[in-house]
Amino acid sequence: MKIQYDAEQRFFHLQAGEMSYAFGIAPDGRLLNLYWGPVLETPQALSPLVEEVLRPFQSSGGVDQNTPLNFEVPTREPWDYSDPVLWVRHPDGNRGLRLLYHSHEIVNNQLNLILRDEHYPVEVELHYRGWGDLPLLTRWLTVRHSGNQPLQLQAVKSAAWHVPAGLDYRLTHLSGNWGCEYTRNQLMLTQARTVLQNTRVTSSAAQQTPFFALDQDGAATEKAGEVYFGMLHWGGDFNITIEQQFGKRVSVTGGVNEFDSDYVLQPGESFETPEFTGGFSTRGFEHMSEILYDWQLDALMPRGQKSDKAHATRPVIYNSWYPYEFSVDEENCLALIDKCAPLGVELFVIDDGWMPKRINDRAGLGDWVADPARFPHGMSAVADACHAKGMLFGLWVEPEMVNPDSELYRAHPDWIIQIPTRKPSLQRHQLVLNLARDEIRDWIIDWLDQLIRDFHLDYLKWDMNRYVSENGWPDAAIEDQPSLSIRYTQNLMSIWKHLNEAFPDVLFENCAAGGGRTNFAMVPYADRINRSDNADPVDLMVLHEGFSMLFVPKTAGGAGNIAPAAHHIHQRPTPLDFRVHWGMTGSMSIGINLLTASEQELTTLQGAITEFKRLRGDLQDAYVYRIASATKNPYALFQYVRRDRGAFTLFAFAHGMRCWNLPMPRFRMRGLDPKAVYCCEDGRSMTGEALMNIGLSLRLKGDCDSVMSVWRRQE
Repeated sequence: MKIQYDAEQRFFHLQAGEMSYAFGIAPDGRLLNLYWGPVLETPQALSPLVEEVLRPFQSSGGVDQNTPLNFEVPTREPWDYSDPVLWVRHPDGNRGLRLLYHSHEIVNNQLNLILRDEHYPVEVELHYRGWGDLPLLTRWLTVRHSGNQPLQLQAVKSAAWHVPAGLDYRLTHLSGNWGCEYTRNQLMLTQARTVLQNTRVTSSAAQQTPFFALDQDGAATEKAGEVYFGMLHWGGDFNITIEQQFGKRVSVTGGVNEFDSDYVLQPGESFETPEFTGGFSTRGFEHMSEILYDWQLDALMPRGQKSDKAHATRPVIYNSWYPYEFSVDEENCLALIDKCAPLGVELFVIDDGWMPKRINDRAGLGDWVADPARFPHGMSAVADACHAKGMLFGLWVEPEMVNPDSELYRAHPDWIIQIPTRKPSLQRHQLVLNLARDEIRDWIIDWLDQLIRDFHLDYLKWDMNRYVSENGWPDAAIEDQPSLSIRYTQNLMSIWKHLNEAFPDVLFENCAAGGGRTNFAMVPYADRINRSDNADPVDLMVLHEGFSMLFVPKTAGGAGNIAPAAHHIHQRPTPLDFRVHWGMTGSMSIGINLLTASEQELTTLQGAITEFKRLRGDLQDAYVYRIASATKNPYALFQYVRRDRGAFTLFAFAHGMRCWNLPMPRFRMRGLDPKAVYCCEDGRSMTGEALMNIGLSLRLKGDCDSVMSVWRRQE
């Protein structure tokens, strides 16, 4: 990113690839937004906006609707009634801030500005960071309190984004629930506030993914149109407010949800908000996805120490959950390992059920030792068996939770989130530990460190299976109790950060009742994401479309995306070949009972794993183009194009086809080198130009039909 400051006209121009972002300092010191949109090659292009916007404050007038003032950090200045980024209560009882520019510095790829309140001892530092030539800008705030009495933060968000006024915009966002995450929703904005939020403390996604996109007139498609978008890096309660005011003034604010989250700053303390990244695509939603893939693969994802985990292929996993659930023991694990190795499985994971009394979901959570009755030789016997076969070993944990029937709860009943005057609510027969308490954070770190070392773990699956129902913290000071959700998330992220630093080459899976924590705060710490607990391949036709908009598909996993023939969600029988093709679209994991599988099934799996290993270098360093949507058709097409444009693989899935003998359209490919010749492994060859303009013909029929074709550029 290129950062320019015009000292004479007092404005900043941030140039990031195809995007420019600009704001300036008004004569009275207030920061006003000037521009966000297509790249401006010269700062001089901003001069008309500087003259129009950076004008003195009029204390006796309202907002001129033709030249609205968009504050860079809205704090409810006079005549500005937009959603505030910051709202505080001072020790004298007065509320609000009036922030004026004090200074700035440019350090490497980051711009930092200091703003100070004109009366109170509050300082706010604004941070702007770029990501090379990617059209992305990450923003966040640091609030510092230098007074001698406590300051109450009642709303402390990360940033406000302003799009060009006077236009009609469509909002795109992803919502859902357990088993149906990432549903794409689109609606035209009206003069109203649209709020995307979560208030469940332990998660930030599933119901709403902390993401937004805006396009003019609802005209953007996968292939074309300007799209403004943003991702909030926060794993807990969040709020993204999209507001259209009179005159079609549209702004987006986002950050920590202000519901039940007051935070008290003691004298000398500071508060740093989560990051909020905004981006701009000139070529529709699929280019937005390209930008996000490059960002994750080349900058955000965990790197490791011995190898670059971000660019390494993900291992083929076998997970014990679907075949055995809570009936896992040393005997069936060792038998499964003997079956896994010849098939080519590279990582064996024991899911839930390995702790004492953990024969169902009613007991055992919190007691993180191997059940001596079912694992008489300890977990080391299983780890050693995996390593002897050349496989990695992984284990499931749920550190934030406890069953009432556990030794942990009997020893520490005060450790749960609770309201003393109310009976604690159970969900999945478990309660939530109060991770806002630092001693619980430290306890989790201690036993996780020991677990990873003692069990020789190569992989850790972190799960979270319930929300908070009684927001109580009775042993905290009254003024600190509303900060529970913030401190919970801060401590959660500090544990993940510690694990990555202490064990840089262990693979970590982010699971939260499926996709409950699919957010960009987790991307730097998780090598794999449980896309959803729903592995029904027909449902994946829609689930994967939403997931692949934002997240790199090679991270998309779960307990077994090659699941049993009748997955538990619908008990809908699906053929193995259909499930195998779905396993290739993400981080392949197998959840079929290999001890009862037929020889034909084992042979099919062995061939599928071999084929996947041959292709996964192309599949896992690829952009994904959503050629056809199952929300509009009885089929879905996903084109995986290697990032160097040297190869592509087309996956086509069908369910509910009718009159299949009628011709389907030719499907135009995307993202190829038009001058190159691509050769299919079935002998066909076409130029990139022909593939993208004439397209490919396919035949799909009936239910649960699938086709995969592999093409490589002719050198």
